Amino acid sequence: MKVIVNEIFYSLSGEGVSHGVPTVFVRLAGCSLRCGMDGTRKLWCDTGYALSEKAGSEMSMEEILAKVESFSKTPTQILLTGGEPLEGEKKFFCAEFTKMVYLKRHNSNFAFTRVETNGKEDIQDLKHMVFSIDYKLPGSGMESLMNADNFHFIKTRNNPLDEVKFVVRDRADFDRSLEVIEEFGLNQNLIFSSVYHDLKPSLLADWLKEKNIPGARFSIQLHKYLWGEERGV
Repeated sequence: MKVIVNEIFYSLSGEGVSHGVPTVFVRLAGCSLRCGMDGTRKLWCDTGYALSEKAGSEMSMEEILAKVESFSKTPTQILLTGGEPLEGEKKFFCAEFTKMVYLKRHNSNFAFTRVETNGKEDIQDLKHMVFSIDYKLPGSGMESLMNADNFHFIKTRNNPLDEVKFVVRDRADFDRSLEVIEEFGLNQNLIFSSVYHDLKPSLLADWLKEKNIPGARFSIQLHKYLWGEERGV
């Protein structure tokens, strides 16, 4: 079984509850969403180079794991990202890959693979994963594609490592996030970040201070402050 891999690299987790943790990123190719394109503003995805399903090279599960393990002698966090790692046939691949990782690591730290997913793809039948799941707000132009069942499910899972991420473009996005949190009863690991170049992080920080949302935390993309737009870091 093989999948198209855009890149694999070792860095620090840049966002969310695992912020700053040494992490091996496995970026799979292909995503059907085009966040930020609303007719007047451009695509905001910071991994546009991975949106095409052909943007990479085929690798097997065994080849990916061997590459992951080449970075560190001790297990560290593995993060499957994209593109969108759970789209189409990649979902089955990720299920099998994370099972293989779990069976090998079940008695050690980081037995569960972290998966960054866009809120559209169903996560309810997946095991051996913890989730960083986006809720795409109106400024993304993709809110209509959100799978509401995912957010009910993430609430009932009550996994302390799961997180729901809100990427905020403006005050309307922020206000909508409050409605979403109330609608699904979310109160744990709610990660807020601003759209790079569109919203000043300090303004979002002020809004979070104003509302003091239970379970919410402000997140800056650490990697961009350390290395800018450089890839593979």
